Amino acid sequence: MKKVLILFGKSKWRKSRPFENKDYQYSYEYFYTLCKNAGIQMYRASYEWYDYQKNIFKYAWIYAGEGANWKRVYNIRPDLIYDKTKARLEVYFKKELIEAYYPFINNLDFTRIIDDKFITGLLFAKWSKKNWLVKNNQELEVALKNIHSKKFVIKPLMESGGKGVYVLEKNQKSFLPRINSTYILQEFIDSSRGVPGISQGVHDLRLVFINNKLVYSYIRQPKKGSFLANLAQGGKLFIVPNNKLPRSLNPIIRHAVKIFETFNPKIYSIDFMFDEKGQPWVVELNSMPGLYFTPTEKPSMLKMYSELLTVFKKKLEI
Repeated sequence: MKKVLILFGKSKWRKSRPFENKDYQYSYEYFYTLCKNAGIQMYRASYEWYDYQKNIFKYAWIYAGEGANWKRVYNIRPDLIYDKTKARLEVYFKKELIEAYYPFINNLDFTRIIDDKFITGLLFAKWSKKNWLVKNNQELEVALKNIHSKKFVIKPLMESGGKGVYVLEKNQKSFLPRINSTYILQEFIDSSRGVPGISQGVHDLRLVFINNKLVYSYIRQPKKGSFLANLAQGGKLFIVPNNKLPRSLNPIIRHAVKIFETFNPKIYSIDFMFDEKGQPWVVELNSMPGLYFTPTEKPSMLKMYSELLTVFKKKLEI
């Protein structure tokens, strides 16, 4: 049986179970069972559990099936690694060492491009608000002179889940913590009018791709009083049928397919906001769309898992 290891960030091996959230656990159990039925044993491990001298994962979790639950296993040599680590420079270095011995999905060069918000802003310049890089509060003060909107957005260059993102008015700069790493400054997009023909209110719209195929789409809406629609920040989502998406997205989708055609396989998402005139703007891209789905999203879950399994089988030649 072929072995695929899903690689995660920092995690304590001594924990009694691999998941704190039962809903997330259910999604992974469903996916792992689907893979096992197709002849693929799935593993779950942190890059911190890798032995960089022996080039082996010292330990990992597997799902042993209903009733048996999750079990610890040791000395794993996977046939393929599915990368789900967070976008941090120190992690890229560790992953490059692992990649010398094991193939990755996504390709690490693709991951670095996708996770760098400044680079993706250049790649999608026609549909992106201009970015300014700032490394301290003094540089922010200077760059703010270029911002014409009443509000501004500042976020880490490489981060996900809405972590470290601030949406403030210019007279609220004092609310920012001390900046001591690279951040991106952008003009605020007023998305309060919603997605044309689909929804009303503050939002972002995520499109999830596997290779050149748009697998599913969903709108995320922030909790009241917030501009951050990430699920980790309390946002809510609902699925949008692909045939209901605004046609104004089509040129952007075609552009994404063209500029990323050298990378295969590839799994990624694009987040959009629509301004008060109904114009779409690319907010950011993500190389690691989530595998968690709520029960009401099961049809989309099955589509995503099926496409992902197809990628695994082709890469593993089974």
